[in-house]
Amino acid sequence: MEIKFLSSSLLLAITAFPLFANAQCEPKHWMWHTYKKSFVTDEGRVVDTANKRISHSEGQGYGMLLAVHYDDKATFNKLWVWTQNNLQRDVDELFSWKWQPSTPHVPDKNNASDGDILVAWALMRAEKQWRNEGYGRSARNIIRTLQRSHIQRLGGETILLPGAHGFTFKERTVVNPGYWVYPAFDAFSQYDKSWERLSNSGLSILDKNLYGDAKLTPDWLEYSREKWQPADSFAPQFSYSNYRIPLYMVWGEKQHPLNRNYQNWLGRDNVAWVDVISGQKATYQPPPGANAIAQLVELADGTRSMKQGISVSPDGKDYYSDSLVLLSHMAFTERVCK
Repeated sequence: MEIKFLSSSLLLAITAFPLFANAQCEPKHWMWHTYKKSFVTDEGRVVDTANKRISHSEGQGYGMLLAVHYDDKATFNKLWVWTQNNLQRDVDELFSWKWQPSTPHVPDKNNASDGDILVAWALMRAEKQWRNEGYGRSARNIIRTLQRSHIQRLGGETILLPGAHGFTFKERTVVNPGYWVYPAFDAFSQYDKSWERLSNSGLSILDKNLYGDAKLTPDWLEYSREKWQPADSFAPQFSYSNYRIPLYMVWGEKQHPLNRNYQNWLGRDNVAWVDVISGQKATYQPPPGANAIAQLVELADGTRSMKQGISVSPDGKDYYSDSLVLLSHMAFTERVCK
């Protein structure tokens, strides 16, 4: 009898943890409902509540990715239709980066390549989930256009231009390392190996651009005088844009020292940004989304218990922060809990 009792207890202990782990990995639909209620209009526009209620191609991409993840086809279709009707450029398959409530609604027809990437990746995932070839065709058109016009070889590396205009000059080229959406590049590489080269170069460029005590990279870099360095036209800050680097690297299963550097810096300083050259720091705290990414890094490298998961939740106040929160949970579900 004693042996049977011990065996039953052991069996219960063995089976209980997987059940708990599976529960941790399940999408939390209430988070998506909070996000939709706070930032998605009935027409399908994702609103940047901290920036004069404008919308971005990036935000539309975030919303579309999340809609697929939460199996919300109706919202996905609204987001995709609004994006096409309001941001689609006349000259190619890409999207204007900004829409504003006042007229002209699209004051700048330039694109942002990260927004285009997010939209294309969401469409690829939607085709797989809902078996809609129309989504897939649109995704491939966007990917091929980006491949032709925004991927270049430079200084022995493969780079991604942040937009069609304004980033290439006679003696320098500017990039944003936060635009390297590694898991999307992995998906796109089925069409062309240039996306795989782009991933590898993203990590290589980061290797050359870790600065200061925190060993972080500025939001904007340039290649000039035959080397990579902080871009002259921007403050050399690791800030809001680059929070996404560790998010995308964990999501894309990439290993890099910056992931741990980010978590260490945030845990030590708890500020929104740092000048990686001077060491000057913000006098205010980072948004909750930054902490969600730090917890994702800890979960991925095993320094945070799986039982804890990501404790940060959306609060419905800040579009960008809540986007990072939900994307961190999504990456946790797909990569850490897989």
